[in-house]
Amino acid sequence: MQLSDIRPFQLFVSTTFDSSLTRALNQQRFGGNARTRVFAHSPNELQDLPGDALDSGDPIVYHLMGKLSATPAYAVTQEDLIEFFHSLQSETHRPADLLHELSSRNLLILGSRLSGWLTSFLMRMSKRQRLSADDKTDYVADEIVSNDRNLVLFLERFSSATEIFRDAGPVAFVNELHRRWTERHPAGVRPVPDAASPAHELEPGAVFLSYASGHRPVVEKLKEALEQAGVDVFFDKDQLAAGNEWEGKLRRNIRQCSLFVPIISQQTLTPERRFFRVEWNLALEEAQMASYDSDTAFLLPVVIDGTSIDHPALPAKFSTIQTTSLPGGNSTPEFVERVKQLYRKRQLARAGAA
Repeated sequence: MQLSDIRPFQLFVSTTFDSSLTRALNQQRFGGNARTRVFAHSPNELQDLPGDALDSGDPIVYHLMGKLSATPAYAVTQEDLIEFFHSLQSETHRPADLLHELSSRNLLILGSRLSGWLTSFLMRMSKRQRLSADDKTDYVADEIVSNDRNLVLFLERFSSATEIFRDAGPVAFVNELHRRWTERHPAGVRPVPDAASPAHELEPGAVFLSYASGHRPVVEKLKEALEQAGVDVFFDKDQLAAGNEWEGKLRRNIRQCSLFVPIISQQTLTPERRFFRVEWNLALEEAQMASYDSDTAFLLPVVIDGTSIDHPALPAKFSTIQTTSLPGGNSTPEFVERVKQLYRKRQLARAGAA
């Protein structure tokens, strides 16, 4: 119930076959109404995560070892467990879309009760690279793992991005996590997003301008310059509408844009929680799937004042890619032409795929 109450958690991968987690989510978030979407893996039948499953913002429970049913489509014995894990590697039966989602998200493992070897194997399945790659951070609060000295030593030496909580089992970990969450988000209080956050849908292939709301007049100049060059631009002046749809719309808009342009200034260095950072984090996830070719870039940071791109308050990724300096938001012919070329290449690629 406490885990279900932490609202940013949307995708839950369960290694059990009962419906306790689904009931808890429905109770805590929807007053008992059945709105949680449920999917289950089976060695005999492929049930993947639908491509639009996360767009609604509703929670999802995916039963990795099957779901309780009248037919024996869930893991009970050790042999069943082996068969389920074997099918997860199958080209025809593995849930590719689910694994893709996990590869772009940090993973929190709570009391899975799997052996240490299977836990590390599950962690590897949720990454695009070897465990030693620092592409994302995984967190483990599992007594079986923390009591396995060899596994802990291996993860500490070869998977430095993995955080193991040895002094807290899963129950104590969730208790503390829930306590901190409720302290920051008391009942009835919801974070107020920046006015710059998206309230409507982006035209597929448009250029996404992401900025701190205080610089809206400056960014409007960039928008006008790009639109005069025939580039579709996503630029929302409206406040984000309340409700469950905002996260799904935001994720979908960033996934569909041809180019993501984070506008960097002193205002983006503020320690306060700001909505543009949600946009940036989602864009950084999407960029992991983009081409390394600079001619098909997905991220194009723009600095509109004297802010250093190497500032520790900015994502480290920004300093490794080509950045454009446009003081005061005054665009240059070179910048407009570069955006125009990237935009056109993405539009042509979309047309070819269609």
